Amino acid sequence: MNSNKSVNGTKSFIKKLSVLNVVIKKAKSYLRLFFETSSIHGLNHFVAPRRHPCEISLWLSVVCLSLFGAMYLSHTTWVRYQSSPTVVSMERDMFAWNTTFPAITICIENKIDEEKLENYIRNSEDTDKSKLREFVKALANASFQTFESLPRYGAVPADHYMRLILELTPDFKPDINIGAAGVTLGLVPTITEMGLCYSFNSKVAIYNSPTYREADKWNLVKTENETFFIHPLDGEVFAQLINISASYSVYIHGPYEVPDISTKYQQSSKNFYMKIYVTAVTVYTSSEAAKLSIGQRRCRFPHENNLKHNAIYTYTLCRMECRIKLCLKFCGCVPHFYRTIRDEKTCDVDGLHCLSKYKDILYKLRDDSDKKVSCECYPICDDINYVIQTSARQEWFLGTNLQWGIVTYPRMRYRRDIIFGFTDVLVAVGGMAGLFLGCSVLSFTEIVYFLSLRLYWYCRGR
Repeated sequence: MNSNKSVNGTKSFIKKLSVLNVVIKKAKSYLRLFFETSSIHGLNHFVAPRRHPCEISLWLSVVCLSLFGAMYLSHTTWVRYQSSPTVVSMERDMFAWNTTFPAITICIENKIDEEKLENYIRNSEDTDKSKLREFVKALANASFQTFESLPRYGAVPADHYMRLILELTPDFKPDINIGAAGVTLGLVPTITEMGLCYSFNSKVAIYNSPTYREADKWNLVKTENETFFIHPLDGEVFAQLINISASYSVYIHGPYEVPDISTKYQQSSKNFYMKIYVTAVTVYTSSEAAKLSIGQRRCRFPHENNLKHNAIYTYTLCRMECRIKLCLKFCGCVPHFYRTIRDEKTCDVDGLHCLSKYKDILYKLRDDSDKKVSCECYPICDDINYVIQTSARQEWFLGTNLQWGIVTYPRMRYRRDIIFGFTDVLVAVGGMAGLFLGCSVLSFTEIVYFLSLRLYWYCRGR
């Protein structure tokens, strides 16, 4: 009985072996058919009759080297397409485009209304009134540069700091005039790294306004006023703030940007008339380049937001996000003028004193070795910067006024466009395949054909 099982097992093994031999022969035959009929150069030499093994080895080496060369250069071409397919070129026809009128953010130096402050202190249950007054005034003007001088005071919770400052803020309602018909520049209170400020002609200041934060909104907002454009044929265009009634600092920027602590500013005292005239440097992105990925064009549009603490993207807001991450890393808390999310803690006085030790790093975004901190911030795709041409101030008996505008229109602007598109990738890869392997689209179609339809019918015996 055991001998019968052994015989049956041997027969079964022989049968499987014979089936395997048939499969191997068919596979060799099918591979030979592919090599004989393929349009890829060099493959036919593998199966040509009366070839010496040395010749076959030679052709195998040549085909492998050619395949490596084609794949390597094709990969280099693809990397170039993914990393730098755009170019910034210059346009010089100044009458062919409009220029965006500059936005400003104005921060008054007197951030506390004395009458409101006295009422607050009078109604406060704290016994040390003088210390409370000193703390509130210092808190209203606190920034990364002044955190170390903030007096220690624990009666006010840290998460109430910003609310207290807003309650004691003086009214700011200057008159706004602009030398263009049918145009209004809205005033938007906005919370910055310099405290509470006010923006004019800004499209993104609203995302850090007290009302927006108080409502805990994170959605995009359609602003009431359209972007204000001017043309060289409009001549000199100015806007003017009248009756500012306090000393102030003013930041010039684009409508889709905000200032931060590293932004340059102009300062004016009370009862002075300051005039600021600028010209614009514009970079815009073509519609074709806008279709590329963010990594390819290396810029972001405002709606392409990746920030956690803001509902919209700008380059400066990205730098602020970087500072927030550093604050959390160094001291485990966030200054009161930033938005907090999830389990983040607002810095109390001790936390702000802790941050003062790193003020140079936070200001410059550079570490102790002066190496730039990696924030991975791209510029906005349609960016505009302003260069101050003239800045003058003089004493003015009619109050504190500010005038800003454009006298000299830019004679050039920059355009971000595609220089190496997907069609160029196909042409380059096709050229490499043709140069090294002598193949084309039809050759790749043959490979797909032999691995699918032709293989199916071959296995069916047809």
